[in-house]
Amino acid sequence: MTSSPSRRAFLAATATAAGAAALPLTATGAAAAPLAHRGNRYALQRRFVDWRFGMFLHFNMGTFHDAEWVDPDQDPLSFNPAKLDCGQWADAAKAAGMRFAVLTAKHHDGFCLWPSKYTRYSVASSPVKRDIVGEYMDAFRSRGITPCLYFSIWDRTNGVGPKGFDDDPPITRANIEFVKNQLTELLAHYGRIPLLLFDGWAWHWAFGQQTLPFAEIREHVAALQPDCLVLDLNGLTVPWHSELLFFEEPKGGVFCPPGNTYAASQGQTISPSGWFWHPSTPTDLITTDQLVDGHLKVLESRYATFILNCPPNTDGLLDDSVVATLREVGRRWRPDRSRPPLPAQPDVLRHPVTPVSATATSGDAAKAIDGHSDYGWNGEADQTLWTSTGPLPQAITLDLGRRYSGLDTFTYLPRQDTVTPYSFDEFVTTGTITAYRISVSVDGTTFKEVAKGTWAADHALKHVRFRPATARYVRLEALSAVGGDVAIAGQLDCGGTDRKPRPA
Repeated sequence: MTSSPSRRAFLAATATAAGAAALPLTATGAAAAPLAHRGNRYALQRRFVDWRFGMFLHFNMGTFHDAEWVDPDQDPLSFNPAKLDCGQWADAAKAAGMRFAVLTAKHHDGFCLWPSKYTRYSVASSPVKRDIVGEYMDAFRSRGITPCLYFSIWDRTNGVGPKGFDDDPPITRANIEFVKNQLTELLAHYGRIPLLLFDGWAWHWAFGQQTLPFAEIREHVAALQPDCLVLDLNGLTVPWHSELLFFEEPKGGVFCPPGNTYAASQGQTISPSGWFWHPSTPTDLITTDQLVDGHLKVLESRYATFILNCPPNTDGLLDDSVVATLREVGRRWRPDRSRPPLPAQPDVLRHPVTPVSATATSGDAAKAIDGHSDYGWNGEADQTLWTSTGPLPQAITLDLGRRYSGLDTFTYLPRQDTVTPYSFDEFVTTGTITAYRISVSVDGTTFKEVAKGTWAADHALKHVRFRPATARYVRLEALSAVGGDVAIAGQLDCGGTDRKPRPA
């Protein structure tokens, strides 16, 4: 999943609807949206939270090596589920009342559960020689359960990012094309995929979404599957580069907070042994009471769909104890149909444009566009932040590399660290920009103001919408900030919300 085994905590926080630039804030801090505008991905997000319950299937090379993160370059012959039966998985999911499932098509080591023609590290080189992704799709669809996929951008065997934690190889155009080619295999040949979970991408110690550009990958996914929601496991409690939130409960007991109104999900594994199967998995299970009363009934009112990981064993089957637990959950739980519909959601920047560089009046501007989520889960300065020096106002300018027409959105992600390590009730706000000006330019010399306003002094992602403009340079001026002495930005993005900006 999103963190190495040694990283024992994961950021969660009280989350309300996103603070938005052009929308008034209510007394609760939620953005007041007109009834006619519910968010540009609202219908898909509502469908997801109405699913309520799904199965995560961590099944991959780690299953056969008693490892959460298996080392790269394993022998494909070691992947040998002699009794593999995706139908058994699907039957168990149906008995539990699950509506969808997510399969780890590829984890961080890069082993593929489909016969990818772009690597030998796949089922095609294993004793199985079966397309497990295809079998999974067919089995779950035949039971009326919607199949979805998990895909690790980080690939330690095929050279996409570091093999370990000390090396830092460059991301090349060949790496980017490799990722896109594998995504094409998954998204163009297996029918409708309504949800894609990315992992291993935006973490502060990995290569980030600037080096391997999120904008290009997001456009590629949209071209293949226009109605596919993208969920990036980036550790945030606000929707940045993601259309859904994900709370990873095993990392420090993270739980979707009361009052959450973002479209969200919470992941937990049925056995504390780990996400992948381990010898202790079948005898170390969460109880039915914990699953029904402690999760499903609690998360439902928080618009957080529960994704329960049920790892198949080395035979390729769910253990009998897991099947029995799921059957009992199905007997005891029924959805609460009286829950109000999902509240309005913030618009998603569907067509981001990746800057090639950034400059600032002070501070290290590159840290505002590095594509790291900067979640700061330990409450310390574990982030890559643009931090200004000197009195305000201060400015930072994004260079998009060429002119684009149709730019209509700017987003600002404030710092995301907490006041107290492992405490998720209060976020650090010093430096959070509260008054701003956005300007654009075609030549980097003459700038035209396109928006000006104020932002709430919280950690929510800020959106600024303006009339479509043509520009190569987009500038944020921080006119005031919490504390008054410094302006801080976690990430800055721009692009198009309604349509894709075009080279001009």
